[in-house]
Amino acid sequence: MQETGISEGGYMDRQALVYRKAYVTICLAVINVIAFIISSTFMTWMIEKGAMITEVVLKNGEYYRLFSAIFLHADVSHLMNNMLMLLLAGAVVENYTGHAFYFFLYMLSGLFGNMISMAYEIQNDLRWISVGASGAIMGLVGFIVVWIIKNKKTFVRNRNVFIRLGFLALLILYASFFQSGANTAAHLGGFLTGVVLGVINIVLLKNDKNMEGLA
Repeated sequence: MQETGISEGGYMDRQALVYRKAYVTICLAVINVIAFIISSTFMTWMIEKGAMITEVVLKNGEYYRLFSAIFLHADVSHLMNNMLMLLLAGAVVENYTGHAFYFFLYMLSGLFGNMISMAYEIQNDLRWISVGASGAIMGLVGFIVVWIIKNKKTFVRNRNVFIRLGFLALLILYASFFQSGANTAAHLGGFLTGVVLGVINIVLLKNDKNMEGLA
């Protein structure tokens, strides 16, 4: 038998270590779940008051909706799909970038995702009511894609990497194209924001370390 360089146990040990340090990712997931429970039960007005509605944002100056909508979800399926993507992608990115940059990446991706969605609605004379963390999460995916491209020759060391990336890819495809009411414009805006910040962090600032938990 040939040595692979990394044992199964070593990979799982690094996974556990990454998740033990994923404070921001875990907090974001908890906040999203709590917000969903509250908005689905005794504070149902949260969707009406916090969702992304372009006309209301522009006419009433309710720009807080660009952020509040990131923490609201339409139903259990919507929430669970986004939280799975967040936990799969978020922990490794947070471990790689540090807590502060990670939170900045997440929020900026969500913000620009919603702004691109607004622009698309205005251009096409659409009226959407949008909620969900997927724009912010797609920013994390965009960041990971930049790292993979930069390290494409060396990043795959274990079959678990293919399993993780394959599962994440399926969730992304479902969320972006098959999930009912998917806001593809917001997903694209978040993804591109993550790519830009990935180029800045990984390429321009030469953050060359290994992305633990992914490779």
